[in-house]
Amino acid sequence: MRSVSVLQVAEPRLWDELCAMVDLAPLLGPELSPTQRVVAPGVDELLPSLKNRGLPVLERMATRDVAQVQASQADLRAQVDALPPHVRKVLHSAQQHALDGLVLGMHAWDPSEDAGAVRHLHGAGLIRQQTPGAEPYAGLYSLHEDLPPPPEVAYDFDEAVMEVTDDLSQPENSTVSLLHDLAALAAALHQVSPRRTHAGTLNKGDARKLGRSLGATELTRDGNLEGHPRWKQALDALQALGAVSMEPLSRELFLDLGLERTLAGSTAEAVDRFVHRLVERDLHVVLPAIRAALKQAGRDGALDEVIFLDELRLQHRDVFFPPWQRQGLKVYPHLPGEQPRPYDENGWDKMETRMVEAVLRRVARLGLIRRAPGVFAATEDGMIWAQVDDVKAPPVWVTSDLEIIVPPRSVTPWDRFQLERLGRCITRDVVDHYQIQQEALVKWLQTHEVDEAIGILRKRAAGVPLTVVETLTEWARSATRVILVRGVLLTD
Repeated sequence: MRSVSVLQVAEPRLWDELCAMVDLAPLLGPELSPTQRVVAPGVDELLPSLKNRGLPVLERMATRDVAQVQASQADLRAQVDALPPHVRKVLHSAQQHALDGLVLGMHAWDPSEDAGAVRHLHGAGLIRQQTPGAEPYAGLYSLHEDLPPPPEVAYDFDEAVMEVTDDLSQPENSTVSLLHDLAALAAALHQVSPRRTHAGTLNKGDARKLGRSLGATELTRDGNLEGHPRWKQALDALQALGAVSMEPLSRELFLDLGLERTLAGSTAEAVDRFVHRLVERDLHVVLPAIRAALKQAGRDGALDEVIFLDELRLQHRDVFFPPWQRQGLKVYPHLPGEQPRPYDENGWDKMETRMVEAVLRRVARLGLIRRAPGVFAATEDGMIWAQVDDVKAPPVWVTSDLEIIVPPRSVTPWDRFQLERLGRCITRDVVDHYQIQQEALVKWLQTHEVDEAIGILRKRAAGVPLTVVETLTEWARSATRVILVRGVLLTD
């Protein structure tokens, strides 16, 4: 396999037009189809000339199409179904403990007792060792990205459900609002690419550009993003997610579009991925249990922490740690040379109980639960996370002049990220107004197809005027006349 760049044209006749504009012929390699040719790296030097002559080249990174992904997922599902039960159990434990596709072996299995299962999974290509551990099979492993999800643990916390008490705290923050804000700021960062000063703050001129893109009047006026708590918190959240990186020399901030994976799906799914990312790697595994308990408590109920912990121990004793077998006894995972700790009820009270408490504190700070001594209950955001209510979202409105009107709670964070990448915010208030712009659409086409943009509008809007569809399609047709796809894998 080798990685190449492929030049793609909308029509075969464009090859002659390109060669007439620049000296392209010496750089053209094997023909993959009448409209696709492998090109040498020197083609990069010709791109500015083509743009100046009125034929800009849209640059993309190679991606797998839907059919390839579905075929891979079907193949892996069959492989997992065919695994021996013990090996499949180890894989499911690895998936439950994994974060961003990475799992620490000693957190998910017994490196001694489960070594054969780990070798089986590694040989099948379902997991890959990234870094060795102090003990064999205890290090960091990556999971195949197309694995089917593990089965959900069937929790029953009815015994812990109680009436809401009057002393429950008020929400500290709103995770749902934060997700929408970071989605909006991420889209603006993608368009502006601001620079940091040596003091660590954003350049004021770039911050004003962000303000104009965000429809934030005060930020546009003063250019002090750090002085606006809403947008500073959104930037801090993006940095905590690892979604923003800085080029060391220019000090420009760049957005990692892997953020789309965190925001994908429904609002509840986006909140779930977000909270998993912001809870420590060795603690996030208990979040499904907390989420299930909140769902069972419903809108009018709360949960007794003591009973919740007791039920969790009875139903999922190994939620945090798999027991290791050493000299015929169950012990907690440990490093070589450490004194093994018995895996018993006393250990649960001293370790797991404190770990659950730490997660509850973090979830409360994120605004998903309210707490009182020995009691916790879902906030409004927590009910969205736990999928307590199935509320129908109001429709978005799309006008013939390419304006999008977005009422409250009418789009998911992923939808907002895409809408704000397609244009700019004219006004941001209770109801937000966006204007689709050609330049923004062209940049969006670097990672998506125009049909996806139209699909988002049709999914959320009461109706999409034909003129909007025609305009977007024509803009896309113009932008995709010539495409340079990087990172295409070819078999020699």
